[in-house]
Amino acid sequence: MKSVRIYKDDIRQHILRSLFFTDNTLFVSGGIIIGITLYICLKYIAHVFNWNIYIASLIVLEIAFIGFITQKIDNQPIYKVIPRGFNFKKSKKQYRQKELESYFVDFSIQDNLIIRKDSIIQMLEVEPFDISLLNDQDREHFFLKLKQMIHVLPSQVQFIVRKEKAKTEGYSKHIFSLYANSNTKRESLIAEYTKNLSALVNESNFMTTRHYAVFSVSCNPTKQQDKLTAIKKLHDITMRFASALSSCNITVRPLQNEELLSFTQTTLR
Repeated sequence: MKSVRIYKDDIRQHILRSLFFTDNTLFVSGGIIIGITLYICLKYIAHVFNWNIYIASLIVLEIAFIGFITQKIDNQPIYKVIPRGFNFKKSKKQYRQKELESYFVDFSIQDNLIIRKDSIIQMLEVEPFDISLLNDQDREHFFLKLKQMIHVLPSQVQFIVRKEKAKTEGYSKHIFSLYANSNTKRESLIAEYTKNLSALVNESNFMTTRHYAVFSVSCNPTKQQDKLTAIKKLHDITMRFASALSSCNITVRPLQNEELLSFTQTTLR
């Protein structure tokens, strides 16, 4: 019975790559290049050529070359991975989905404000008022004040409601309320409760609802006077908005630089 040899070839590669640039050829050619380079360095550059030094150095370099060339990364030879890495760094990336338009990334964050090319934006976090324990009359008064506040809004406002991962800072008001009327006998219990609650929040993936109000003023940020006027106008609008909400027992606070950066990163990721 005659044996049959089957040769497999990768049609995605050039035929010369399969014929000449095999692994054995790379090993042999690499060893020859190392020998020639070492001879030139000792003979014509360092001028200390000696056959004993040359042979000893050549053996060490060949062993180091073989040790390096036989290394693998994720079952791939390292001499194949490194050129692919360089090609990947230099080549233009093709993403699986469409890149974000310039509208979503053409902004900067300065002095707790979002600066765009034609406007300045400020974001406020709104802390809702819990009306679940109010009686019917107080609840009716609350909605009446809320309607009045909507009618006297100083400018157009965008409200954003979204869920975010809960943090221990969100429970600080609740924790401080426990300490408000406590005595020395209860403080140790509250401290233990605070510790257990913080550990539970950090270890779990609780979600909380956040409310934001966004105000925008048109201006040209490149002109200092125009920018200053817009910031003053934006400050006046947010102060009037906060005072209108205070009548409904609703508090607001402006987002800081770090909070704005975190908000935009989670929105555009």
